Amino acid sequence: MSVSAPATVETFMSPARSRFGWAPWLLLLMAAWYFIWPVDRAFLNVEIDINEGWNAYFADAALGRMPLYPSQEKLITNNYPPVSYYIVGGLGRVLGDPILAGRLLSLAAILVIGAIIAVTIRELGGDRAGAAVGAAFFVATISHFCEHYAGMDDPQLLAQAIMAIGFVWFLRAEAKNRSCLAPILLMGFAGFLKHNIIAMPVTAFLWLGFRRPLEALKCAVVAGVGVVAGFALCYALYGRDFFANLMFSREYSWKLSLQAARDLKPLIVAMAASITLGVIQWRDRGVRLGLLLIFIALGADFLQRSGAGVDQNAGFDLIIAASIGVGLAFAHAGRASGRKGFGPGALRAGLTLAICLRFLVSQIGDPNRTFRLLFDPTFKNEIAIREKAMTDMVAKIRVTPGAVMCTNYACYRAGKPFAIDRFNAEQRMRTGALPRDALQAMIANHQLTEVESDPRGSWRLSALTMKPKP
Repeated sequence: MSVSAPATVETFMSPARSRFGWAPWLLLLMAAWYFIWPVDRAFLNVEIDINEGWNAYFADAALGRMPLYPSQEKLITNNYPPVSYYIVGGLGRVLGDPILAGRLLSLAAILVIGAIIAVTIRELGGDRAGAAVGAAFFVATISHFCEHYAGMDDPQLLAQAIMAIGFVWFLRAEAKNRSCLAPILLMGFAGFLKHNIIAMPVTAFLWLGFRRPLEALKCAVVAGVGVVAGFALCYALYGRDFFANLMFSREYSWKLSLQAARDLKPLIVAMAASITLGVIQWRDRGVRLGLLLIFIALGADFLQRSGAGVDQNAGFDLIIAASIGVGLAFAHAGRASGRKGFGPGALRAGLTLAICLRFLVSQIGDPNRTFRLLFDPTFKNEIAIREKAMTDMVAKIRVTPGAVMCTNYACYRAGKPFAIDRFNAEQRMRTGALPRDALQAMIANHQLTEVESDPRGSWRLSALTMKPKP
């Protein structure tokens, strides 16, 4: 693969489409705009999501402060693979705070994934402008529509970044008929950070199986041995509790998958453009592979969302795939022959404006936090209220004797032991894995004290509904 010259303003604004050369820059500016708020929020002492305290406790556990995979009689469950906890815990030891470490890794992962999307689009035949559009679309989508995951202490985006690196490495190796074993093993390693990222490895194996069946078989055998070896190591380190935690009982319903379809709204423009491109340019290798990734990611998202408590992160594979697809669509639009006034520049401009319009009509709780952060003086007061609410909660928990049930973030900040993982414990009680009165029995026996959470201490509460307590 030849090395391309560095991208310049002239590259984006070639004579054939100079009137519409602003399109990639507009999307890059939009991505930077939405990314400002997650970066600033990472340094505030306010809970971004209920998972943050949960992840912090297990990052400490990886450093030996408690069992990483608790026994089954406990009311806490760790249903994530182990590797991310050692990464976050190690960085947390350096920074003095695993929650901040997890947040910074999440922010860095967003940028890494954006860069890998750009490289992937180029690998699949897109131009620099298309690569910029795809990367910008991903960063903007995660930062805006999935803002509680952007910069949150959670291993999902870190694992997605490693998986994406393995995927683009696979694409390069496969295109040159080289061994794909190393990138396949890297994707397998990413699964030991988060085990729900399946679209990219499935796409890789299917694509390789169609084109080079013997290489696919070799990679499948070695990858299978690697995964088994990884599980064997986990069993040696953590015992049977590793598997019991990883496969914990939860409720499933296809209704949940259908209800989660609303989370596809931010991707409507990107997926429509990708599918249209697939119909028009089906013979193109890169277009076919990109479309295959989209449909596998869509199926994986639908299946995973049938589980109770599964959040937007189940669809991050799909967001990455749609970002690659829209970047390819933008690139191919620039090569279209002009008909009835719809030349390459006009097609690119129309796609850009459709993407921007979708962001402007977003239906999230508080869509203008970057604007408020930069230009609204009252927002500083809201931040102060939220931080004080968290500080007061932590102080109240700290003086409460014994184990406490409250938001895990506040309990962690207060230095309390990890006593209750409320969602997972309730799921285990509902499915019969724990006695139905397990939680109430602990409270009745004074083994656990419930402390009321102040919702102002979490960003999941919209500013539109936040009212100061009397």
